[in-house]
Parts: sequence; structure tokens; C-alpha cells
Amino acid sequence: MASNKLSSSLKSIKREPISVTILNMITDNILSGRLKPGDKLPTEIELAENLGVGRNSVREAIKMLSSFGVIEVKMGAGTFIAKSMPGAILDPLMLSLAFEQGTSKELVDLRFMIEIGAAEMAIDAASDEEIARLAAANEKLKEAADKNIDDPQYLRDVDLNVHYNLFEITGNRFVAKIGKTIYRLFFASIERTVEIDPYRAYRNHKLYIDAIKKRDKDTVGKKIRRALAEWMEYVNK
Repeated sequence: MASNKLSSSLKSIKREPISVTILNMITDNILSGRLKPGDKLPTEIELAENLGVGRNSVREAIKMLSSFGVIEVKMGAGTFIAKSMPGAILDPLMLSLAFEQGTSKELVDLRFMIEIGAAEMAIDAASDEEIARLAAANEKLKEAADKNIDDPQYLRDVDLNVHYNLFEITGNRFVAKIGKTIYRLFFASIERTVEIDPYRAYRNHKLYIDAIKKRDKDTVGKKIRRALAEWMEYVNK
């Protein structure tokens, strides 16, 4: 039984952070083949008892694995290993970074670097048609705000699509893939801020998109820094 295989393979945890260790132990069991797609995990209580840790640490690890699509929580049935998942999701570095919640100074600096770099690359590489597509993606955010759509996840996805379009029009596949992967770290904070004020997100996007349209490298970085500074103000409220 999958529950027994997992429980017997995990030793009591002695080091910090506990939630990250639990997360890594579960993913290690998936990568090693001890846990297979569709296998059922032990309950939170069982995991906590077998590992000698608190339920809150187990719950935090399960929540993060669920948000990354590694496991599926089915009400009334239990928690299961997902039947399919992107291989990169099991990258220990990405999973560990995810526990920073996308709001630490290091991650904010990373976002500055990626977005400003992508914008400057887009100015050099993107066609007028591609830049128009970027602007159109942002207009969809305004349309959602105009319709008073009360769905935080939908608004988040529309917002993220603007950034994903920016990464795509750099003309660099690695930038696109790395940018999209790293932006998973900001799901929660972007969802929170766009739910509060989607128009603010739209306006800030438009500022630097207009600079990209003008091929203006001198100001695009300043526009992005201003936008991200406002994002941080909302996140820290």
C-alpha cells in the first residue's frame, strides 16, 4: 500500500525548515518510484505521527505540493499523487523557493531582473505584431475589471498572461521557459493584488508596454520598477 511505503521510508525529521523537508521527502519518494501516480498518501495525522512533527508543518507541505500540481486533494476521498505533472515541478530548488511566498527581497530582486531584462530583449527582438499581442493581453485585464469579474484566480491568470506574453516575445525560448517557471512563485501575491485593484495592474502594465512600443530602453526599466514597487506595497499591506 502506498501509505505504508511512504511512512516506512520516512525517518523522523530533526532539521529545519520542517515543511520543506517533508515536501522534499515526498518528492524524493515520487522520483524514486516508491510513490506512483494515483497512489494515496497517508492522512495528515498519520504523516505527523510517523514523522514526529506537527500537523501544521505537514499541512503546509501538502498545500504547496497541491498548488504545484504534484498531488491532488479529493474531498472525502483523501490525498493522491497526481496522475500527470510537469517534470520541472519536482525540481527541489523550485519547490524550496516556493516556500518564500514570492515576497522576500531576494525574490523581488529576481523579478526585477527577469522582467526588465525581458522588456529590453523584447524592444530589440519583438515585431510590431508581437508587441500588439502583448498590449492586447493587457487589454483583457481591463475588460475583466470593467465587467467586475469576481474571480481572483481568473484575474490572476489574465494578469500572468501579460507577463508570459512578454517572455515569449523576447525571442528566447530559455527566457520564456525560465520566466514562466519562476513566476509560479508569485501566484499568491499576484492573485492578491489583482483582486484588490485590477485597474492598477492594467495601468502599470500599460506604462511599460507603451515604452516597449516606442522601443524606449531608457525608460522601460523605470516603468517596470515603478510597477513592481506598487505591487510590493500591496503585498506588504
